[in-house]
Amino acid sequence: MVDYKTYGLLGEKISKSISPQIYNALFQELKIPAVYMPFAVSREKFITALPILREHFAGFTVAAPYRLDIVAHLDQLDESVRRVGAANTVKVSGGKTIGYNTDMEAFGRSLIGFAGNLFDKDVLLIGAGGAAYAAANVLLEKGAFLTIVSRNAANAMTLQSSLQKRYNKNRIKVIKGLSHSDEFFAVFNMAAVDIESKQSEITIHAHTYRNMKYAYEVSCFDTVFLKKADDFGAKTKNGYDMLFYHAIGALKIWQGETKGLDVAAITKLYNNVKEGISW
Repeated sequence: MVDYKTYGLLGEKISKSISPQIYNALFQELKIPAVYMPFAVSREKFITALPILREHFAGFTVAAPYRLDIVAHLDQLDESVRRVGAANTVKVSGGKTIGYNTDMEAFGRSLIGFAGNLFDKDVLLIGAGGAAYAAANVLLEKGAFLTIVSRNAANAMTLQSSLQKRYNKNRIKVIKGLSHSDEFFAVFNMAAVDIESKQSEITIHAHTYRNMKYAYEVSCFDTVFLKKADDFGAKTKNGYDMLFYHAIGALKIWQGETKGLDVAAITKLYNNVKEGISW
């Protein structure tokens, strides 16, 4: 009898997420007997959902806005969670939940061939949620000067405080908003909303767009922010690569080192999965 396992996505507003398509395509391609499904819960029901996931799921990934909140409610934490301060992948083993973070590796891999050398470059990070924690660590490891802006100033200050424990304080600053004269080599939007949408409280001015060389969007869709950056001549990238490599990392955590998952196989999976997604 085949041991068929259930995995899921824990989040709030996840109806448009393409994660189920990515994971189920990977399961099919790798012939893994498993299914992945969305598990949407409100903040009020977030805690009560965890026992259900622990009992009925073999593992799950964590979307915004719960990557920071869930850390305190897991039974065990991998070193990757302790370092970043957020969990995006959970393995259920022996009735216990074990938290991991694959965002740093996934974000780092998504930058290969994109942003070039960031050493001593001024970069802007928009957002201060779980994904921003991972991105900030990677950008600082690459030697960038990091400016953080978020519609939630308290969250931005908390992120700054966390980063200052590991990195040079002079390379990290928080601002309340952007001015007409701000210039950045690269802009990374790790917030849950399109910077050019009505939901955003952050305004990027024309001078900033005109001077940025790279624009990165955590959303897997080509947002107005990316289109505008492209119109001004910046090289752009959406979040598909990060999400794909996050999925590869999660599979290795849940399944162990999956056989045949070498560089060539991952490249083939990357293309096959992307082509099969209903955008």
